[in-house]
Amino acid sequence: MKTLEEQELTGRIAEDAGLVEKALAERWLSDVGTYAPLLGEAMRWAVLGGGKRVRAFLCLETARALAPEADALDYACALELLHASSLVHDDMPEMDNDEMRRGKPSCHKKFGPAIALMAGDALIALAFEAASKGPYAARAVSLLAEAGGWQGIASGQTLDLLSEGKRITLAQLKELQRLKTGRLIRASAELGALAASASADETRDFAAYAEAIGLAFQVTDDLLDAGEEGSDRARDLATFLCFMTPEEARAYASELTETGKDAIRKYPGAGLLLSFADRLLARTY
Repeated sequence: MKTLEEQELTGRIAEDAGLVEKALAERWLSDVGTYAPLLGEAMRWAVLGGGKRVRAFLCLETARALAPEADALDYACALELLHASSLVHDDMPEMDNDEMRRGKPSCHKKFGPAIALMAGDALIALAFEAASKGPYAARAVSLLAEAGGWQGIASGQTLDLLSEGKRITLAQLKELQRLKTGRLIRASAELGALAASASADETRDFAAYAEAIGLAFQVTDDLLDAGEEGSDRARDLATFLCFMTPEEARAYASELTETGKDAIRKYPGAGLLLSFADRLLARTY
């Protein structure tokens, strides 16, 4: 039986996901097929109807932890749009060549590579438009650019591609994952803090939390994928299980989770984020 704390977290995750899904569908994706209907269909296919919405949750709940009345919804949508664009591109034959995403055909399998490429590009532009609508627009756009460009996803994905079939060190793997996955997760907390008009110290603490649980998230992903014939195995890519046993990996993910939680324990409003870190660590999917 779930505790009241667990029930509250489950309810808030569902509530935040519903808010973001509604805003994405009605505010940001309702008109994207105005000039090219197939493009709009592909964009909606890539974004709506699935996903954990981890980045949106981190953004919204960081803002609420620091300023309960803060409105970070546009930032949360921007994060999910940019994340979706990276998945569209990542799934394509030239990259990971994944045919399924979130329980349905990936964008390029549904619409073809050319339309998928255009949809991914359009989602990037839409993400920046969403970021520009919140408070402190210039800083928000800058944070999103850092997370998605050469300082984040783009470099991480490039390192991932170049590592295929090669031996890399654990330090190189950590750096790759910090850029490819962790940088946008960190930006989720940074944008939430920005929406709350947080101080530099507050922003640093919540960013440290997000960075630590982001790496723990990836280690857990590797553990969950260990028994599956996923794209990383098919492409002979390094995972954390190339450097540690499953037991060591679980201990490392737990250590990272505690490090992240320690960064924000002193904040009275951080209770849900502390529980969320434990939820991510314990997930089975």
